[in-house]
Amino acid sequence: MSRILTGLVIVLTLVGCAPQEHPKAVSAQSIALQPGDVSGLQRCDGSGDVQTVIRREKSNDQVAYYENATEWERWKAQGATEAYFAAYGRTPADCDALSAMGAGAPAGGLMAGLVVKFKNQAIAARTYRADSTLLGFGPKDITFIKLVGGSVMTGSGTGLGPQSVIGSGSVGVTTYYFAFWQNKVVDSFFIAYDLPPTAAERAARSVNLRMS
Repeated sequence: MSRILTGLVIVLTLVGCAPQEHPKAVSAQSIALQPGDVSGLQRCDGSGDVQTVIRREKSNDQVAYYENATEWERWKAQGATEAYFAAYGRTPADCDALSAMGAGAPAGGLMAGLVVKFKNQAIAARTYRADSTLLGFGPKDITFIKLVGGSVMTGSGTGLGPQSVIGSGSVGVTTYYFAFWQNKVVDSFFIAYDLPPTAAERAARSVNLRMS
């Protein structure tokens, strides 16, 4: 009997000393729009971490560069730790609509989203409520939808949590959909052009699931 007890103690000791696996930290990039969220669209070359995106603007859009660089420094000072911008278009021309050199609104379909991580949930919630603008995402999108007679919904009814707003509208043949929301330590900003509302909503919800 003593041999059995001794053996059991050794086994328990070895189990206790075994290295424990820690869950891998979720990054802004891993939360952002993924290929599986956007059927029929291709990733735009303009995608990347926020510092890379802002640095690219320096050579082709000085005004946007200084605005976004200044705003990102402000967000970091307030507790932002990282951010990732992901965009997908049906054609290269649709992706080009994101840049200053583009020909205007996308014609074939486009999804674009910005995910920002913060030091803690309180900072993420406070920044969301501040209605700040970064990379063009911000209060003006809500104002635009209202001006064109579109619909805007806020709060838990959006399906994205109490700190959220979604909207949709159209101008001529062009349709718009946006969703801005905060979930835990993340703020997310999402816009879709000329895509079925169900596809846009599904993509936004996929991003939200990765935030949980």
